[in-house]
Amino acid sequence: MRIGLVGAGAAGVGLLDALAATEGRPDSIMVFDGSPAVWRGRPYQPDVEAVRVNAPPVIMSIRAADPTHYQRWLESHTDAAGYRDEALGQILVPRARYGEYLEDTARAAIDALRSADWQVSVVNSRVTGFTRRAEDGGALLHTEGGARVPVDRAVLAVGNGRPHDHYGLTGAPGYVNEPYPMARTLADIEPGAHVAVIGSGLTAVDSAATLAAKGHTGPISFVSRSGTLPSVQKRPARLELRHLTPAAVLAAATSGALTFDHLAGLMRAELAGLGQDFDTFAAEILATESEPPVDRLRRQLAEVESPHHGSRLLTMAIRVAGPLAWQLLPESDRSMLRDRHFRTINGLSSPMVPHNAKIILRLLDSGQLRLRPGVTEIEARPSGGFTIVDGRRWTADVVVNAVNPTAYTTPADTEPLINALLAAGAAELHPTGGLTVDRDTRATSIHGHPDPTWHVLGNLAADSMFIATNPPGLAAEANRLARILAA
Repeated sequence: MRIGLVGAGAAGVGLLDALAATEGRPDSIMVFDGSPAVWRGRPYQPDVEAVRVNAPPVIMSIRAADPTHYQRWLESHTDAAGYRDEALGQILVPRARYGEYLEDTARAAIDALRSADWQVSVVNSRVTGFTRRAEDGGALLHTEGGARVPVDRAVLAVGNGRPHDHYGLTGAPGYVNEPYPMARTLADIEPGAHVAVIGSGLTAVDSAATLAAKGHTGPISFVSRSGTLPSVQKRPARLELRHLTPAAVLAAATSGALTFDHLAGLMRAELAGLGQDFDTFAAEILATESEPPVDRLRRQLAEVESPHHGSRLLTMAIRVAGPLAWQLLPESDRSMLRDRHFRTINGLSSPMVPHNAKIILRLLDSGQLRLRPGVTEIEARPSGGFTIVDGRRWTADVVVNAVNPTAYTTPADTEPLINALLAAGAAELHPTGGLTVDRDTRATSIHGHPDPTWHVLGNLAADSMFIATNPPGLAAEANRLARILAA
């Protein structure tokens, strides 16, 4: 069987690594990616050291069957003493170092596959279209270089793409639409310039930390609708989910009992088993968007070593059971969570590490960083700079777009291929976004019928969670898909 893998980011690395561990007859695989950062994706390119991985090594393995894979690699490849976050008690290396890990893992997987008589090739070209082969139902992948490559199965592992320019600022002097790698995009900003950062999530935090590291003295403003900052990670503790597990989620769905209220009951049982109070935890979650952001940041930094495990368990549950639960929840509950609680869930699932939280608090306390919620308009000024409206009109010299693409967003480079799939009847768009996918095979699905060729890995699948999939989640999906392809 000939496999075409479209995309060579973290998801592609996870799939190659999982395929290398499968047993079965050798096949061939061709990897297509036109990016200059093959294997690394957007956030893990060579960059400044201030841009750190926002999670401890123990939850960053791209190998589903080996949670300590990244941790062991890091210990053998990094003199990491200078990267220790004392509050977490963990090593948090620059994101570029995690990119090296992904590269090394991909190369090791390719070597292992070739040793097992697989034919593996990497094509530095985008796939822009496809045609169905009438004789056997397979596909010819069309590359931007003009090649026509025959495959029997193809996997879309294209990630979320680049940020969308919501205010039409592309081309304006001083506007940065894609902030990564920040070593390049933020390097020439004048030290005294007023920098407006669109968004207040992890990418905005990275932007402010990078500016601080390069000695920026001018004002920085986080410009967003809500002004909500990510939560702060608590120091890891040895915990194990006993109630809110994938098995419990599947059992509840099988019996028709799975709802958001049922999941909340499982979380209540988790905390009760530890002798801890659910209502205290629930109040903390519900206050996410109402508590003043600076007060919340200061309080959470002071509670990094809190003995209450609610947020630790929830973050773990989102990673471990969340993807399966999301697929099985009724649409009414999914709409409620997606529409009413996006910022809360996103901030909890992707919390910032104390190292960066301290930088942000220091910048806020000094007055150099300001949170500016309620933005309604940003426009480039003919004379240079930008006018921003958030109840008041004010100006900035530079605007950095730190709003990441939402889940289900088709990367611009992949749009021609997706359009070809839709036109050929090989895929269909789901009403809530993304491509409709068969839950059992991860194949694109058209009117309930799985396509014989195309599979989806990652957030382009309509049944994936509405927050960015973390590396362990991608690894679990890749491991599942590798077993499907091997079978």
